[in-house]
Amino acid sequence: MENQNVSYQEDKLLFSRIADGDEEAFNILFHAYVPRLHPLIMKITRNEGVVKDLLQEIFFYLWLDRESLGAIESPQNWIFKIAYNRIYTWMSRQAVRNQKEGAALPLQQATGEHMPEQTVSFRETARLIQEAVAELPPQARKIFQLSRDADLKAAEVASLLGISVQTVRNSLVRSVKHIKEYLNKYGIYLPSILILFFL
Repeated sequence: MENQNVSYQEDKLLFSRIADGDEEAFNILFHAYVPRLHPLIMKITRNEGVVKDLLQEIFFYLWLDRESLGAIESPQNWIFKIAYNRIYTWMSRQAVRNQKEGAALPLQQATGEHMPEQTVSFRETARLIQEAVAELPPQARKIFQLSRDADLKAAEVASLLGISVQTVRNSLVRSVKHIKEYLNKYGIYLPSILILFFL
């Protein structure tokens, strides 16, 4: 019981710091909750790609709504509520996709006419990140895409391209900085870890 109380107090403190825009606190929360949410989402979706997509959305929404986090009484319950909402939305979309002849409302939902504002924001941010990646120099773009899209470790990318691991790491740092600056032009501020996890 005491351990749960410590965890509760730590989460409340992290939420308070994130509400103030503290990126380090966001990183800590991210690393604490991804291992807890992953098996839950995997059990329902049974698809690693879907798990990653839903985790992206959960933490994207958490960051978007950060100013209200200080008032949240139970951070853990709040995070899991978002997770269940995202899973439910995914299941609803799957049902729509699986319909051979959809009715008017599901069809409108599938085409995005009734999407929540946050879903539109998520997709718009993903589009802007893709634009920013396209602006990277060819070598940097290749490193970034191999690291993110192919999910290769820095050493694997280095070996594949015949460059040093440090060159790969430096390139990724510069790429993330470029993407953050690109997003900032559109009034979007995301923590580095979210950008790295986004694609």
